[in-house]
Amino acid sequence: MKRKERKLKNKRLFIDAATKLIEEEGVEGVSIRKVAAITGYNSATLYSYFQNLDHLILLACIKFLKDYVSGLEEYTKNAKNELEKFQLIWDFFCKCSFKQPKIYQAVFFSKVDFSRRDFENFYEIKEFYEIYPEEINKSFVKFHRMILKLDLHERNRILLIGMARNGFISKSHINTINNMQILIYKGLLEEATNAKEEWERRILERRAIRYIKHCINPFILKNED
Repeated sequence: MKRKERKLKNKRLFIDAATKLIEEEGVEGVSIRKVAAITGYNSATLYSYFQNLDHLILLACIKFLKDYVSGLEEYTKNAKNELEKFQLIWDFFCKCSFKQPKIYQAVFFSKVDFSRRDFENFYEIKEFYEIYPEEINKSFVKFHRMILKLDLHERNRILLIGMARNGFISKSHINTINNMQILIYKGLLEEATNAKEEWERRILERRAIRYIKHCINPFILKNED
């Protein structure tokens, strides 16, 4: 077995173990010691594959985004234009993420140091799909430029640029809109991680969708066709 294949195989083993722990104990239940015990490796070995515990948790949590990634194409297929598509993408992202706020927080607001050279261009999420090629589907192929970005600002910027090109917003307002929407989402998602009841998370989800839509309204240059 080639070195890269062996590395990917071992990473999959560790990620699968972390996924099992998340399913049983939640994100907070994952530890290097527990993953090492499940896989039969010592803790030091895991640190040769992952930057730290947050890095392992991030990759394990990406597995829980399957419903979002696989359902995105279907949810947005009837969008008439870039503005509708933008709104539907945010709708679906909020619907999925507020059901599992700790998972989405671990992925999109991770403590992993992305400034390290080996994380340049968010390589690790590309590697995730090398480890789990079965996760690649029609929806992933259509939205891969956005999905492969772990930075929400960069993901949203791709969509906003599309709206600017189609005349719905001014290019000069992209940064302002982007910053407002991510701040709204991040703050309400944080609240959702502390919500004890499902109905509380649903209220926060609806609030996020409403606020994210409302904050872009003053910048719209033309009505939907």
